[in-house]
Amino acid sequence: FEESLKLKNTLDFFEERARSEPSLQALSILVNCEYKLYVLNQETPLRNNPFLSHWVEAIQRLERAAAKSSKKSSGAELTSNEINVVRVEFIKTLLQSRNALQFARASPRQLYGSFVELGQTAPFYITTYIRMLEEEGIYERTPEPPEFQHISHDTPVDSSKEKAPARPKLSNFQQWKHDVLDRLQTNPNTAIHELTHLPIELSYLDFLTTLLQERTLQSFSIDPAPVISDYIQHALRLTEQMGQPPSSSSDPSSTSNGAISSEEVVDHGREAQARAVKLLLLFVKNLIRKDLVPTEAIYFEIQEICVR
Repeated sequence: FEESLKLKNTLDFFEERARSEPSLQALSILVNCEYKLYVLNQETPLRNNPFLSHWVEAIQRLERAAAKSSKKSSGAELTSNEINVVRVEFIKTLLQSRNALQFARASPRQLYGSFVELGQTAPFYITTYIRMLEEEGIYERTPEPPEFQHISHDTPVDSSKEKAPARPKLSNFQQWKHDVLDRLQTNPNTAIHELTHLPIELSYLDFLTTLLQERTLQSFSIDPAPVISDYIQHALRLTEQMGQPPSSSSDPSSTSNGAISSEEVVDHGREAQARAVKLLLLFVKNLIRKDLVPTEAIYFEIQEICVR
């Protein structure tokens, strides 16, 4: 998990650098990091892979960037758009591959030759992977066409509820984080409640870790220890629910602003429970290793994890 996060951070850094300083070295680092990230997590079923959203969003983002024309300057090794093309096609190939080891010896120049110079691409349907993320609750489900929606036009619609998603789409994740930071300043109680009731997902755990590393909560005069303690308690309740069969008689409850409580929206089954516990354990381990929260502040939560 920690190694995967390091790879993800490296990808973000060199993606930004490749925009202004495209080079074969940048391409090499990007494709090698994508390969290692895939191999590290290949034992996890793809629909449950915590980095599937990263690959889907990278494909969407880089394809938009690669669609823009870019002339290669004289003497340049390659353009940023060509780097985007190679990385996108490499990710697509990895996701559809049954054996990632076949790419272990592929050099960046070979990938460039295949994907850019020869234009070798395979059919790829990103909607298949988006649907996986929707089914796992990572993305909101795509709205049905109007003709399939049974909505009475005579019934007034509360616009505030209409606009509030069950949880932020990862495609809007940066905006969501910005909004949370605003709420920490203007309405800290609401923001803290939101932070302590986040789902057990990699992106949210990473966000909580970043808040602690950058001492963001302290900058708003908020003690981080109770926030993290409450979140771990919430996460433990979620994992306990995952071990129980879903209740067909109860509907997900909604908060006053229309958002669905993450305590109600959970996956069920041993596999989902094991995945959540693993993420939670690694999150806690990271907190202790980096000394982001005093161990005594979450001592009872650690004990409870061990008991459960």
